[in-house]
Amino acid sequence: MIVGVSRRCRAHAVAAVAVCTLSASPLSALRAQNVRADSVRQPPVSSQGVLPVTGCSGQVISDIIVITQPPFTDRLPRDLEWVRRTVRAMHSNTRDEVIRRFLLLKVGEPCNQIKRAESERILRAQPYLVDARIRAYDDEAGGVRLEVETRDDFSLLFEPMFRGTAPVFRGMRLGESNLGGNAKQVAVEWRDGLAYNDVLAMRYTDYQFLGQRDELRLEARRNPFGQQLQLDVVRPYYTDLQRLAWVASVGGTREPMRLLRGPIEQNAVNVRRAYGNIGALTRVGPVGRLKLVGFSLTREDERTDSLPLLLRREGPRPDTLGAAPGQYIAQNVMRANVLLGFRAIRFVPVRGFDALTGAQDIRVGVQVGVAAGHSLRIGPAVDNDRFLATNIYLGWGGEKWFAGAQGITEARYSVDRDRWENVLGSGRAAWYFRPAVRQTTVLQAEWAAGRRMQAPFQVSLADREGGLLGHRRSREPGARRMVFRGEQRFVIPTRFNVADAGLAAFAEAGRLWAERSVPYSVDTPWRGTLGVSFLAAVPPRSRRLWRLDVGVPVSNDQFKQFEIRLSSTDRSRTFWRDTRDVERSRERTAPTSLFTWP
Repeated sequence: MIVGVSRRCRAHAVAAVAVCTLSASPLSALRAQNVRADSVRQPPVSSQGVLPVTGCSGQVISDIIVITQPPFTDRLPRDLEWVRRTVRAMHSNTRDEVIRRFLLLKVGEPCNQIKRAESERILRAQPYLVDARIRAYDDEAGGVRLEVETRDDFSLLFEPMFRGTAPVFRGMRLGESNLGGNAKQVAVEWRDGLAYNDVLAMRYTDYQFLGQRDELRLEARRNPFGQQLQLDVVRPYYTDLQRLAWVASVGGTREPMRLLRGPIEQNAVNVRRAYGNIGALTRVGPVGRLKLVGFSLTREDERTDSLPLLLRREGPRPDTLGAAPGQYIAQNVMRANVLLGFRAIRFVPVRGFDALTGAQDIRVGVQVGVAAGHSLRIGPAVDNDRFLATNIYLGWGGEKWFAGAQGITEARYSVDRDRWENVLGSGRAAWYFRPAVRQTTVLQAEWAAGRRMQAPFQVSLADREGGLLGHRRSREPGARRMVFRGEQRFVIPTRFNVADAGLAAFAEAGRLWAERSVPYSVDTPWRGTLGVSFLAAVPPRSRRLWRLDVGVPVSNDQFKQFEIRLSSTDRSRTFWRDTRDVERSRERTAPTSLFTWP
């Protein structure tokens, strides 16, 4: 910065030397970034282009400057400027100290390119940030000055819930995802339960618990016919540079699990669970090609009522319509588990894959996680079993195209019955192709399967996440599900800075298979849906994708119907996450991935 300004000073008249010299001072330059000519204070902006850019290659870090930006950084057209003013008035920028705690670099230390890139990626992984950049600038004293620039996502949570029949207004979710800029999420929810209890829920997450890179998660929920309580304290495994990660959790649920059974009205069985987990991992091996070794102690107590119920609009009734689903085996176990992992991964920044135009970091390489446990007969824990869970991920590609696959499997071996039970697996394979800045093609396959199930389990094409659009009223259950999806997405150019917009055409097809241990399961033919989607990302380059999907079902299912669905999701932070109908049947203490758990 000083070099560039001094050259300009020599080109001016002698009378301007004093002014140029004053502007060459770093402190004056930083102040000048915040004040316009009319003395109105402005948010700080990047100094890129003013200071000479250097590499991060061992120079001593003399200073770290953090610049946090609100959701809208660019001025909007005059008629829409009120949107920008309103959002900024309601929004609190993420605090500087929150950003600094995620940095792996400190003042006085050598500037390391790997630590710089990993710090940038960790910041981008935070759900309340849209993007993050860390740049190094020459301080003209043999060192570098780091400039950390982040941009916030919308922090207000406001989700009204409506339905097509009276009462039209069903409920609301209200909260703040970055309370006071302190990396805390608070949300409350109410939903009309009709003949049952109203849903009352509270969720609190502190992404920097006690000022550290630890997370505190608390969720309390009263469901229409049950409740849920969960507390987690976690040090996530953010980076290969990290030495230790750990988790401690406890919780319990009581809720009915609805079971589809074809043309007969669905029934439900009440499931009670209590669980706890404490464990830790440590790194072994070099960065970029490392191994993880750890240990955990888990407790699981699960019981399913033998008498099914009909959950009708006017309230619960005994089920007298058809055959009962059968007897489920209770589980009361404490296990000692060994955690093993191998990882040879690098991260590639891309845009427009899972987000409309936003940035994300894709994993390229191989990642394997294994959890193996044996039961301990201590106190009320009487089961004698072994447990095995695996998570395998493969990814390759770059900015133009990427292909990845991930599979998660778990199984329990009963020593008393001498057989494997509750064999549950799910996964996803996907191919992304982005030939132009405004075009993205996505082809993917998703699967889920359960075998020898001794716990309640069903999958269907009616599931909102794992099923097909236009089949939400489908009544056919299965033990295995395969769904193929294809989407061609286009970004619509716009001169307004309010949001990014896009259009997509999609097609999807899926089917189910039966298995004897899954009650009422049937084989179905292939069924499909064709449709178009209207896409939006607010603010621009946000990773949260709003979709208005319009789907026309193509199948012989008598319950198919034309469907319009509004959704809002952020899928840029993880390649695969279990659908709700699979997740509810998994053991609560089994880690789905050693690299996101702890």
